[in-house]
Amino acid sequence: MATLGLEDDELKSVEHIVSRLAQLSSSIQSLKMDILKSNPLPHPSSLQASAQILQRNLQSVLESLNDNSDLFTRMALRPSTNYPGRTQENILTQLLRKKLEPDVEELVLEGRETAKLATPEGVAELQTIWDEIREWTHGRIAEYVRDEAGDVYTREERADGLENVRTGLRRALDEESDDDDEDEEGEGDGGETLKMDEEGAMEKDNSMVNRGPEPETLLWFAARGDFEVPRNVEFERKIGVKRGLEGVNIPPERMDGVTSS
Repeated sequence: MATLGLEDDELKSVEHIVSRLAQLSSSIQSLKMDILKSNPLPHPSSLQASAQILQRNLQSVLESLNDNSDLFTRMALRPSTNYPGRTQENILTQLLRKKLEPDVEELVLEGRETAKLATPEGVAELQTIWDEIREWTHGRIAEYVRDEAGDVYTREERADGLENVRTGLRRALDEESDDDDEDEEGEGDGGETLKMDEEGAMEKDNSMVNRGPEPETLLWFAARGDFEVPRNVEFERKIGVKRGLEGVNIPPERMDGVTSS
């Protein structure tokens, strides 16, 4: 080591970074063996502890590299004249390698791109992408609810011809089923509830506050993308249930043909 021309403090810095790299390599190998030997994977708490150890080791290596960047920049390693270069050519090639291996270089580039996203500029770029996706999603949902939700046929089926659709039913799907014509008990026209007056006659109760769709309808749409909740799904509200698109506020279509979001 004396041939390197390093002072004592610089030599200690080199030994320090070597020890830190050894600890990092040992931690990585330990985590790798735990994952390979465990079936199923180790407990999440164990993985979290290993990840914290790796993070501390990486932070220590980075701090040491930053503190001694000038030293490591001007250092140049050369084999001595008595090194067995012919018999240890593989080791010598690895020690004097100036470029990263292809797989390592790919991982380094991926890590740099990921680190770039953590900067304020990267976060702003990601936020812009999410804003565009959110705007498109809102417009597409509005278009689906307005134009496609009530259609019993898909776009491909209509393009191929409705006469080629085989449903196994004896009636056309466009016909309204008898079940849809049945009014719920206690519900009048326009969703107004009925109540008994003092003489025993039915009269409309307009005191009810207008409300939106049923929670079951919203949950079913969130899970399946369809407002038509099957009949076997029980609603919590027993009287005046709004089914299908009743109570759903569909945004109107804009005059310029662009769907609103």
